[in-house]
Amino acid sequence: MEKVKKIKLNNQVKWMILVGVILFILAILSIGRIIDYTKATSAMAKTDTSHNEVPEEVIEQSNLVDTSKLSPEELKKLNEKELKKVEEKKKQEEKNNTNKPTKPAQNKYYIKVNYGAQVVTIYTYDKNGKYTVPVKACVCSTGAATPTSGVYRMSWKATWGKLFGNVWGQYCTQIVGDILFHSVPYKQNRKDTLVSAYYDRLGTKDSMGCIRLTTIDALWIFNNCPSGTQVEFYSSSNPGPLGKPTARKVSGAPGKLKNWDPTDPDLNNPWRTYKPNKDENKKPNTNTNVNTNSSTNTNTNTNVNTNTNTNTTTNNETGNVGTNNENVNNTQTTEPTNTEKPTIPTEPENPSENSNTTINSEVSKK
Repeated sequence: MEKVKKIKLNNQVKWMILVGVILFILAILSIGRIIDYTKATSAMAKTDTSHNEVPEEVIEQSNLVDTSKLSPEELKKLNEKELKKVEEKKKQEEKNNTNKPTKPAQNKYYIKVNYGAQVVTIYTYDKNGKYTVPVKACVCSTGAATPTSGVYRMSWKATWGKLFGNVWGQYCTQIVGDILFHSVPYKQNRKDTLVSAYYDRLGTKDSMGCIRLTTIDALWIFNNCPSGTQVEFYSSSNPGPLGKPTARKVSGAPGKLKNWDPTDPDLNNPWRTYKPNKDENKKPNTNTNVNTNSSTNTNTNTNVNTNTNTNTTTNNETGNVGTNNENVNNTQTTEPTNTEKPTIPTEPENPSENSNTTINSEVSKK
C-alpha cells in the first residue's frame, strides 16, 4: 500500500511540474507579446507625421466661402486668412507636443493646375530649390468658377466632403474657399456609389469650380502634399512636361463595376479582380481604304484623279449611364470627338445658383 501511495504521489508531482512548466512558457510568451506591442506603439508615436496630417472627418462645402464672385485679390486675402487659421492650429499642437520633429523649410511639392488642357502637374524642387522637376501628372476636370490665375496655399483636408448638389467627394483638400481637390462625385459617402457619367468626362471642363481627380490622384495629393503646399492656376494648350493622362470609361461597365472608381485602392474594389471577356478585350477596329486612280495623256497635260475614302470605326463613349458600347478595357488616348453629353442636366455657370439640386442635376462645384 505504501508503494502504491508513493507511486501516486510521484505521478502527481510529475503532473504538477509539467503544468508549472507549461504555465511558465505561456507567461514568457505573453510577456514577449506585451513587449513587442509596446515597442510597436512607441515606434508609431515617433513616426514623422509632418506630411500626414490628421484630416477632418467630414466637411460641408456649403459652409465654405463662396468664391464664385470674388476677385483675384479677394481670393488671395481669403486664402491668407484660411492658411493663418491652419498655421495657428499647428503652432498650438507643436506647443502641446515638444517631441514633434521639425518640418523642412521648403514644401516638397508645387502643384500647377492647367485648366486649359485639364491637367494637374506636380513638381518638386531641383538642387537650386526651384520647382522644375516634374513628378506626377493627373487628368482633371475644372469648371466655370475655377480660379483663372494666382498662386494659393492648401489648408485643411477631409476624407469625405459633402458637396453642392447633395453629392460627396472623397479625399478633399481645400485650395481656397469652396475650391477643392477631390475625387469624382459619389451619390453617398460610400465608395460604391460613384456617379459614372461624371467619371467618363474626366479630362473635360465639367465641374462647377473644384478640381476633380481620379480617386488615386486625389489620395496622392491628400497624403503627400501638406498644408501650405502652393497651387498655381494657368491655362495652356500644352498639357505640360508629362503630357495628359487618360481615365478609363466606366458607365458601360458590367455589374457593380460602374459604381466604383477603377483607381480606388480599396481592397473591396471589384475592378481589382475584374477580367474582361474576349469581346471586351478587343480594341476598336480602324479600317482605312484608299483608292487612287491616275490617268496620264501623251500630251504635256496630265490629269490625276485621286479619291480617298477613310472609314474609321471607333467605340466612343457618350457618357450615358446606361450605354453598353464602351470597351471598358481600353483607355482613351485622345479627346473624344463625340461631344454628346449624358442625359443629365449641365451645371449652372454660377455655383451659387441651384445648390440644392438632386443627384441627377449634380452641380457640385467640385
